[in-house]
Amino acid sequence: MEDLFRTRMESFTMDPSPGLWEKLYARILWKQFLTFSFRTFNVYYLAAAISLAGIGTWMLLGEQKGGEQQQASSVPVETEAPTPSTGLSEPGPTMDVAKEPAGVSSTETRTVKKERVKQSRTTRKDDESVPGLNVKPERKADQPSGPESGTEKSDIKARKSAPLTFSAGFEADNPSGCSPLAVRFNNLSENAVQYNWSFGDGGSSVEKDPSYVFDEPGEYTVVLKILGADSLEYTAGQTVHVYDTPKALFEMDEEVELSPGQPVYFYNFSRGADFYAWDFGDHQHSNLEEPIHYYESPGSYNVKLRVWTMNQCYDSLTIMNAFTATENSIRFPNAFTPNMTGPTGGYYDVNDVHNTVFHPVVSGELTEYQLKVFNRQGLLIFESNDVPLGWDGYYQEKLAAQAVYIWKARGKFSNGKTFVKSGDVTLIRQY
Repeated sequence: MEDLFRTRMESFTMDPSPGLWEKLYARILWKQFLTFSFRTFNVYYLAAAISLAGIGTWMLLGEQKGGEQQQASSVPVETEAPTPSTGLSEPGPTMDVAKEPAGVSSTETRTVKKERVKQSRTTRKDDESVPGLNVKPERKADQPSGPESGTEKSDIKARKSAPLTFSAGFEADNPSGCSPLAVRFNNLSENAVQYNWSFGDGGSSVEKDPSYVFDEPGEYTVVLKILGADSLEYTAGQTVHVYDTPKALFEMDEEVELSPGQPVYFYNFSRGADFYAWDFGDHQHSNLEEPIHYYESPGSYNVKLRVWTMNQCYDSLTIMNAFTATENSIRFPNAFTPNMTGPTGGYYDVNDVHNTVFHPVVSGELTEYQLKVFNRQGLLIFESNDVPLGWDGYYQEKLAAQAVYIWKARGKFSNGKTFVKSGDVTLIRQY
Protein backbone atom coordinates (compact mmCIF):
# COMPACT_ATOMS: atom_id res chain seq x y z
CA MET A 1 0.00 0.00 0.00
CA GLU A 2 2.87 2.33 0.76
CA ASP A 3 4.47 1.69 -2.56
CA LEU A 4 1.18 2.17 -4.29
CA PHE A 5 0.61 5.51 -2.48
CA ARG A 6 4.04 6.76 -3.29
CA THR A 7 3.71 5.79 -6.96
CA ARG A 8 0.43 7.64 -7.34
CA MET A 9 1.42 10.71 -5.33
CA GLU A 10 4.72 11.21 -7.15
CA SER A 11 2.90 12.34 -10.19
CA PHE A 12 0.48 14.60 -8.16
CA THR A 13 1.10 18.36 -8.10
CA MET A 14 -0.62 21.16 -6.12
CA ASP A 15 -0.22 24.90 -6.43
CA PRO A 16 -0.35 26.81 -3.10
CA SER A 17 -2.91 29.59 -2.69
CA PRO A 18 -1.67 33.17 -2.79
CA GLY A 19 -0.26 34.38 0.57
CA LEU A 20 0.19 30.91 2.00
CA TRP A 21 3.88 31.29 2.40
CA GLU A 22 3.53 34.69 4.11
CA LYS A 23 1.14 33.14 6.68
CA LEU A 24 3.49 30.23 7.33
CA TYR A 25 6.38 32.59 7.79
CA ALA A 26 4.41 34.76 10.25
CA ARG A 27 3.48 31.71 12.33
CA ILE A 28 7.07 30.59 12.48
CA LEU A 29 8.16 34.08 13.64
CA TRP A 30 5.42 34.17 16.34
CA LYS A 31 6.43 30.72 17.64
CA GLN A 32 10.02 31.84 17.78
CA PHE A 33 8.91 35.02 19.65
CA LEU A 34 7.06 33.02 22.26
CA THR A 35 10.04 30.68 22.72
CA PHE A 36 12.31 33.23 24.46
CA SER A 37 16.11 32.87 24.15
CA PHE A 38 18.98 35.27 24.01
CA ARG A 39 19.64 34.01 20.46
CA THR A 40 16.28 35.24 19.27
CA PHE A 41 16.23 38.49 21.39
CA ASN A 42 14.95 41.33 19.18
CA VAL A 43 13.38 44.77 19.31
CA TYR A 44 10.03 43.39 20.42
CA TYR A 45 11.47 41.91 23.58
CA LEU A 46 13.26 45.20 24.25
CA ALA A 47 9.98 47.18 23.99
CA ALA A 48 8.22 44.77 26.34
CA ALA A 49 11.02 45.03 28.91
CA ILE A 50 11.00 48.84 28.81
CA SER A 51 7.20 48.87 29.27
CA LEU A 52 7.36 46.57 32.31
CA ALA A 53 10.10 48.71 33.86
CA GLY A 54 8.09 51.89 33.34
CA ILE A 55 4.95 50.40 34.88
CA GLY A 56 6.86 49.21 37.94
CA THR A 57 8.48 52.64 38.48
CA TRP A 58 5.10 54.37 38.16
CA MET A 59 3.51 52.08 40.77
CA LEU A 60 6.35 52.72 43.24
CA LEU A 61 6.00 56.49 42.86
CA GLY A 62 2.21 56.25 43.36
CA GLU A 63 2.62 54.39 46.69
CA GLN A 64 5.11 57.00 47.96
CA LYS A 65 2.61 59.84 47.31
CA GLY A 66 -0.05 58.27 49.54
CA GLY A 67 -1.58 55.72 47.22
CA GLU A 68 -4.12 58.16 45.79
CA GLN A 69 -5.02 55.62 43.11
CA GLN A 70 -4.30 51.93 42.52
CA GLN A 71 -2.58 51.23 39.24
CA ALA A 72 -2.71 48.21 37.04
CA SER A 73 -0.54 45.21 37.91
CA SER A 74 2.70 44.69 36.00
CA VAL A 75 1.42 41.26 35.08
CA PRO A 76 -1.72 41.37 32.94
CA VAL A 77 -4.74 39.59 34.45
CA GLU A 78 -8.28 39.03 33.45
CA THR A 79 -10.62 41.99 33.90
CA GLU A 80 -12.44 42.01 37.28
CA ALA A 81 -15.83 43.63 37.79
CA PRO A 82 -15.37 46.72 40.05
CA THR A 83 -16.35 46.23 43.70
CA PRO A 84 -18.97 48.52 45.31
CA SER A 85 -17.79 52.11 45.70
CA THR A 86 -16.92 53.50 49.15
CA GLY A 87 -17.76 57.05 48.24
CA LEU A 88 -14.90 57.68 45.76
CA SER A 89 -15.78 59.08 42.40
CA GLU A 90 -12.93 57.27 40.54
CA PRO A 91 -13.59 53.69 39.32
CA GLY A 92 -11.27 50.87 40.37
CA PRO A 93 -8.29 49.78 38.25
CA THR A 94 -8.98 47.75 35.13
CA MET A 95 -6.71 44.86 33.97
CA ASP A 96 -6.14 43.93 30.32
CA VAL A 97 -6.05 40.37 29.03
CA ALA A 98 -2.73 39.20 27.55
CA LYS A 99 -0.77 36.06 27.25
CA GLU A 100 2.16 35.16 29.50
CA PRO A 101 5.56 36.33 28.31
CA ALA A 102 8.04 33.71 27.29
CA GLY A 103 9.96 32.14 30.15
CA VAL A 104 7.16 32.50 32.81
CA SER A 105 5.18 29.40 33.68
CA SER A 106 1.38 29.42 33.75
CA THR A 107 1.32 28.33 37.42
CA GLU A 108 3.47 31.28 38.47
CA THR A 109 1.33 33.61 36.39
CA ARG A 110 -1.89 32.42 38.08
CA THR A 111 -0.30 32.89 41.56
CA VAL A 112 0.75 36.42 40.71
CA LYS A 113 -2.75 37.15 39.36
CA LYS A 114 -4.44 35.97 42.57
CA GLU A 115 -2.09 38.04 44.76
CA ARG A 116 -2.65 41.15 42.63
CA VAL A 117 -6.45 40.77 42.62
CA LYS A 118 -6.47 40.20 46.42
CA GLN A 119 -4.28 43.26 46.94
CA SER A 120 -6.59 45.35 44.72
CA ARG A 121 -9.72 44.33 46.67
CA THR A 122 -8.05 44.98 50.03
CA THR A 123 -6.92 48.39 48.85
CA ARG A 124 -10.50 49.31 47.88
CA LYS A 125 -11.82 48.37 51.32
CA ASP A 126 -9.15 50.50 52.99
CA ASP A 127 -9.66 53.56 50.77
CA GLU A 128 -11.20 55.47 53.67
CA SER A 129 -7.89 55.40 55.56
CA VAL A 130 -5.71 56.41 52.61
CA PRO A 131 -4.12 59.81 53.32
CA GLY A 132 -5.30 62.57 51.06
CA LEU A 133 -8.63 61.00 50.09
CA ASN A 134 -10.52 62.42 53.10
CA VAL A 135 -13.46 60.05 52.59
CA LYS A 136 -16.10 60.15 55.36
CA PRO A 137 -18.95 57.67 55.76
CA GLU A 138 -22.40 59.15 55.22
CA ARG A 139 -24.32 59.90 58.43
CA LYS A 140 -27.79 58.44 58.73
CA ALA A 141 -30.72 60.80 59.28
CA ASP A 142 -31.34 59.66 62.86
CA GLN A 143 -27.66 59.50 63.82
CA PRO A 144 -26.60 62.06 66.53
CA SER A 145 -24.57 64.93 65.09
CA GLY A 146 -22.82 66.10 68.28
CA PRO A 147 -22.20 65.40 71.95
CA GLU A 148 -25.52 66.98 72.98
CA SER A 149 -27.65 65.20 70.39
CA GLY A 150 -27.93 62.07 72.51
CA THR A 151 -29.23 64.03 75.49
CA GLU A 152 -31.73 65.97 73.39
CA LYS A 153 -32.98 62.79 71.77
CA SER A 154 -33.40 61.18 75.18
CA ASP A 155 -35.34 64.20 76.47
CA ILE A 156 -37.66 64.15 73.45
CA LYS A 157 -38.25 60.44 73.85
CA ALA A 158 -38.95 60.89 77.57
CA ARG A 159 -41.47 63.65 76.88
CA LYS A 160 -43.23 61.56 74.27
CA SER A 161 -43.41 58.57 76.58
CA ALA A 162 -44.50 60.53 79.69
CA PRO A 163 -48.30 60.46 80.21
CA LEU A 164 -50.23 63.75 80.13
CA THR A 165 -51.64 65.01 83.42
CA PHE A 166 -54.93 66.87 83.69
CA SER A 167 -55.93 69.04 86.65
CA ALA A 168 -57.90 72.17 87.56
CA GLY A 169 -56.40 74.71 89.92
CA PHE A 170 -56.02 78.43 90.54
CA GLU A 171 -54.96 80.99 93.11
CA ALA A 172 -56.38 84.42 94.00
CA ASP A 173 -53.94 87.30 94.43
CA ASN A 174 -56.24 88.92 97.03
CA PRO A 175 -58.45 86.23 98.62
CA SER A 176 -59.76 88.52 101.39
CA GLY A 177 -60.30 92.24 101.84
CA CYS A 178 -62.71 95.12 102.14
CA SER A 179 -65.52 95.75 99.69
CA PRO A 180 -65.34 96.60 96.88
CA LEU A 181 -62.65 93.90 96.53
CA ALA A 182 -60.82 93.50 93.22
CA VAL A 183 -59.34 90.03 92.73
CA ARG A 184 -57.20 88.64 89.92
CA PHE A 185 -57.19 84.85 89.48
CA ASN A 186 -54.08 83.00 88.30
CA ASN A 187 -55.01 79.81 86.47
CA LEU A 188 -52.82 76.80 87.36
CA SER A 189 -54.75 74.18 85.39
CA GLU A 190 -52.88 71.65 83.23
CA ASN A 191 -53.76 70.62 79.67
CA ALA A 192 -57.11 72.43 79.60
CA VAL A 193 -58.89 73.49 76.42
CA GLN A 194 -61.87 75.37 77.95
CA TYR A 195 -62.45 77.37 81.16
CA ASN A 196 -65.67 78.22 82.99
CA TRP A 197 -65.56 80.44 86.10
CA SER A 198 -68.36 80.97 88.62
CA PHE A 199 -67.68 83.69 91.21
CA GLY A 200 -70.43 82.83 93.66
CA ASP A 201 -72.45 86.05 93.32
CA GLY A 202 -73.97 85.38 89.91
CA GLY A 203 -70.94 86.51 87.93
CA SER A 204 -69.08 84.25 85.51
CA SER A 205 -66.26 84.26 82.97
CA VAL A 206 -64.67 82.05 80.30
CA GLU A 207 -61.28 83.76 80.34
CA LYS A 208 -58.17 81.89 81.39
CA ASP A 209 -57.00 84.43 84.01
CA PRO A 210 -59.97 86.71 84.80
CA SER A 211 -60.22 89.69 87.14
CA TYR A 212 -63.38 90.30 89.15
CA VAL A 213 -64.74 92.90 91.60
CA PHE A 214 -66.83 91.81 94.60
CA ASP A 215 -68.80 94.93 95.57
CA GLU A 216 -70.84 93.42 98.40
CA PRO A 217 -69.54 91.90 101.66
CA GLY A 218 -69.81 88.16 102.20
CA GLU A 219 -68.12 84.81 101.58
CA TYR A 220 -68.07 83.69 97.97
CA THR A 221 -67.07 80.26 96.68
CA VAL A 222 -65.28 80.67 93.39
CA VAL A 223 -65.45 77.55 91.21
CA LEU A 224 -63.36 76.81 88.13
CA LYS A 225 -64.41 74.04 85.78
CA ILE A 226 -62.12 73.04 82.93
CA LEU A 227 -62.47 70.73 79.98
CA GLY A 228 -59.28 68.72 79.61
CA ALA A 229 -57.69 67.62 76.36
CA ASP A 230 -58.98 64.13 77.26
CA SER A 231 -62.60 65.46 76.97
CA LEU A 232 -63.18 65.07 80.72
CA GLU A 233 -64.23 67.82 83.18
CA TYR A 234 -62.17 68.83 86.22
CA THR A 235 -63.16 71.24 89.04
CA ALA A 236 -61.38 73.41 91.60
CA GLY A 237 -62.76 75.88 94.16
CA GLN A 238 -61.67 78.54 96.64
CA THR A 239 -63.46 80.85 99.08
CA VAL A 240 -63.05 84.63 98.86
CA HIS A 241 -63.84 86.67 101.99
CA VAL A 242 -65.19 90.19 101.38
CA TYR A 243 -65.53 92.37 104.46
CA ASP A 244 -67.98 95.22 104.95
CA THR A 245 -66.54 98.70 104.50
CA PRO A 246 -67.93 101.20 107.02
CA LYS A 247 -69.50 104.51 106.08
CA ALA A 248 -68.49 107.62 108.01
CA LEU A 249 -71.36 110.05 108.56
CA PHE A 250 -72.03 112.67 111.26
CA GLU A 251 -73.72 116.01 112.04
CA MET A 252 -73.37 118.61 114.81
CA ASP A 253 -75.12 121.57 116.33
CA GLU A 254 -75.13 124.35 113.75
CA GLU A 255 -76.75 127.26 115.55
CA VAL A 256 -74.27 127.56 118.38
CA GLU A 257 -71.95 130.32 119.48
CA LEU A 258 -68.43 129.04 120.01
CA SER A 259 -67.19 130.28 123.39
CA PRO A 260 -65.40 128.87 126.41
CA GLY A 261 -67.69 126.53 128.37
CA GLN A 262 -70.20 126.21 125.48
CA PRO A 263 -70.69 122.52 124.58
CA VAL A 264 -70.97 121.38 120.96
CA TYR A 265 -72.76 118.05 120.39
CA PHE A 266 -71.67 115.72 117.55
CA TYR A 267 -74.14 113.12 116.25
CA ASN A 268 -72.60 110.00 114.73
CA PHE A 269 -74.61 108.36 111.91
CA SER A 270 -71.79 106.11 110.69
CA ARG A 271 -72.68 102.57 109.59
CA GLY A 272 -70.72 99.35 110.14
CA ALA A 273 -67.90 100.92 112.18
CA ASP A 274 -66.24 99.48 115.29
CA PHE A 275 -63.69 102.21 116.03
CA TYR A 276 -63.86 106.00 115.78
CA ALA A 277 -61.33 108.82 115.72
CA TRP A 278 -62.45 112.49 115.86
CA ASP A 279 -60.37 115.52 114.94
CA PHE A 280 -62.15 118.76 115.94
CA GLY A 281 -59.84 121.04 114.02
CA ASP A 282 -58.35 122.74 117.11
CA HIS A 283 -55.70 120.05 117.79
CA GLN A 284 -58.13 118.17 120.03
CA HIS A 285 -59.17 114.54 119.45
CA SER A 286 -61.59 111.93 120.74
CA ASN A 287 -62.28 108.18 120.30
CA LEU A 288 -65.86 108.29 121.56
CA GLU A 289 -68.74 107.40 119.30
CA GLU A 290 -70.67 110.67 119.93
CA PRO A 291 -68.44 113.15 121.75
CA ILE A 292 -69.14 116.57 123.24
CA HIS A 293 -66.49 119.17 122.59
CA TYR A 294 -65.71 122.66 123.94
CA TYR A 295 -64.03 125.26 121.73
CA GLU A 296 -61.97 127.97 123.38
CA SER A 297 -62.85 130.69 120.86
CA PRO A 298 -65.00 131.31 117.80
CA GLY A 299 -63.46 130.44 114.46
CA SER A 300 -63.59 128.30 111.38
CA TYR A 301 -62.78 124.64 112.10
CA ASN A 302 -62.49 121.58 109.87
CA VAL A 303 -64.01 118.60 111.70
CA LYS A 304 -62.96 115.09 110.59
CA LEU A 305 -64.25 111.65 111.58
CA ARG A 306 -62.39 108.44 110.76
CA VAL A 307 -63.93 104.99 111.26
CA TRP A 308 -62.60 101.35 111.14
CA THR A 309 -63.85 97.82 111.44
CA MET A 310 -62.19 94.83 113.10
CA ASN A 311 -61.04 93.73 109.65
CA GLN A 312 -59.26 97.10 109.21
CA CYS A 313 -61.74 98.40 106.63
CA TYR A 314 -61.73 102.20 106.70
CA ASP A 315 -63.68 105.34 105.76
CA SER A 316 -63.61 109.03 106.69
CA LEU A 317 -65.64 112.25 106.41
CA THR A 318 -64.49 115.86 106.79
CA ILE A 319 -66.73 118.94 107.11
CA MET A 320 -64.88 122.07 106.07
CA ASN A 321 -65.58 125.34 107.90
CA ALA A 322 -68.09 123.60 110.10
CA PHE A 323 -69.19 126.70 112.03
CA THR A 324 -69.23 129.45 109.38
CA ALA A 325 -72.30 131.62 108.76
CA THR A 326 -72.73 130.21 105.23
CA GLU A 327 -76.09 128.48 105.05
CA ASN A 328 -76.27 125.02 103.47
CA SER A 329 -79.77 123.67 103.23
CA ILE A 330 -82.09 121.60 101.08
CA ARG A 331 -85.94 121.68 101.13
CA PHE A 332 -88.68 119.76 99.25
CA PRO A 333 -92.26 120.81 98.50
CA ASN A 334 -95.19 118.71 99.73
CA ALA A 335 -97.29 118.87 96.50
CA PHE A 336 -97.00 119.46 92.74
CA THR A 337 -99.17 119.34 89.61
CA PRO A 338 -97.66 117.49 86.60
CA ASN A 339 -98.05 118.56 82.98
CA MET A 340 -101.18 116.81 81.69
CA THR A 341 -100.08 116.84 78.02
CA GLY A 342 -97.33 114.27 78.46
CA PRO A 343 -94.00 113.54 80.15
CA THR A 344 -91.44 116.35 80.13
CA GLY A 345 -88.35 114.36 81.07
CA GLY A 346 -88.03 115.85 84.57
CA TYR A 347 -85.68 118.76 83.83
CA TYR A 348 -86.91 122.06 85.22
CA ASP A 349 -86.19 125.76 85.56
CA VAL A 350 -85.61 126.86 89.17
CA ASN A 351 -87.44 130.10 88.40
CA ASP A 352 -90.53 128.35 86.97
CA VAL A 353 -93.58 129.07 89.15
CA HIS A 354 -95.89 126.45 87.62
CA ASN A 355 -94.57 123.69 89.92
CA THR A 356 -95.02 120.87 87.36
CA VAL A 357 -91.88 118.94 88.50
CA PHE A 358 -91.14 117.64 91.98
CA HIS A 359 -87.57 118.82 92.89
CA PRO A 360 -85.62 120.27 95.87
CA VAL A 361 -84.76 123.87 96.66
CA VAL A 362 -81.04 123.96 97.50
CA SER A 363 -78.96 126.58 99.30
CA GLY A 364 -75.24 125.92 98.96
CA GLU A 365 -73.31 123.55 96.73
CA LEU A 366 -73.93 119.81 96.67
CA THR A 367 -71.22 117.29 95.82
CA GLU A 368 -73.41 114.21 96.35
CA TYR A 369 -77.12 113.80 95.79
CA GLN A 370 -79.77 111.07 95.51
CA LEU A 371 -83.57 111.25 95.38
CA LYS A 372 -86.00 108.29 95.40
CA VAL A 373 -89.81 108.33 95.15
CA PHE A 374 -92.00 105.36 96.22
CA ASN A 375 -95.72 104.69 96.09
CA ARG A 376 -97.70 103.54 99.12
CA GLN A 377 -96.93 99.90 98.33
CA GLY A 378 -93.16 100.57 98.45
CA LEU A 379 -92.61 100.35 94.68
CA LEU A 380 -89.77 102.58 93.46
CA ILE A 381 -91.25 104.70 90.68
CA PHE A 382 -88.55 107.40 90.32
CA GLU A 383 -84.83 107.86 91.09
CA SER A 384 -82.37 110.69 90.35
CA ASN A 385 -78.69 111.32 91.13
CA ASP A 386 -78.66 114.76 89.56
CA VAL A 387 -80.15 117.84 91.25
CA PRO A 388 -81.47 119.39 87.99
CA LEU A 389 -83.48 116.23 87.29
CA GLY A 390 -86.79 115.90 89.16
CA TRP A 391 -89.93 113.77 88.93
CA ASP A 392 -92.45 114.93 86.31
CA GLY A 393 -95.28 112.75 87.71
CA TYR A 394 -95.08 110.02 85.05
CA TYR A 395 -94.26 106.32 85.49
CA GLN A 396 -93.44 104.15 82.48
CA GLU A 397 -94.61 106.94 80.14
CA LYS A 398 -98.02 107.11 81.84
CA LEU A 399 -99.33 109.73 84.23
CA ALA A 400 -99.26 108.43 87.81
CA ALA A 401 -102.42 108.28 89.85
CA GLN A 402 -103.40 111.19 92.01
CA ALA A 403 -102.14 110.09 95.41
CA VAL A 404 -99.62 110.67 98.18
CA TYR A 405 -96.06 109.41 97.49
CA ILE A 406 -93.04 108.89 99.78
CA TRP A 407 -89.68 110.45 98.99
CA LYS A 408 -86.20 110.02 100.50
CA ALA A 409 -83.11 112.13 99.78
CA ARG A 410 -79.46 112.00 100.88
CA GLY A 411 -76.32 113.90 99.89
CA LYS A 412 -73.31 115.99 100.87
CA PHE A 413 -72.51 119.68 100.65
CA SER A 414 -69.20 121.04 99.40
CA ASN A 415 -68.06 121.73 102.98
CA GLY A 416 -68.45 118.03 103.78
CA LYS A 417 -71.72 118.29 105.64
CA THR A 418 -74.11 115.44 104.82
CA PHE A 419 -77.85 115.13 105.05
CA VAL A 420 -80.53 112.44 105.00
CA LYS A 421 -84.14 113.62 104.62
CA SER A 422 -87.51 112.02 103.87
CA GLY A 423 -91.15 113.05 103.58
CA ASP A 424 -94.27 112.79 101.43
CA VAL A 425 -95.55 114.62 98.38
CA THR A 426 -99.06 114.76 96.92
CA LEU A 427 -99.53 114.47 93.13
CA ILE A 428 -102.50 116.62 92.06
CA ARG A 429 -103.99 116.18 88.63
CA GLN A 430 -105.59 119.02 86.68
CA TYR A 431 -108.88 117.92 85.03
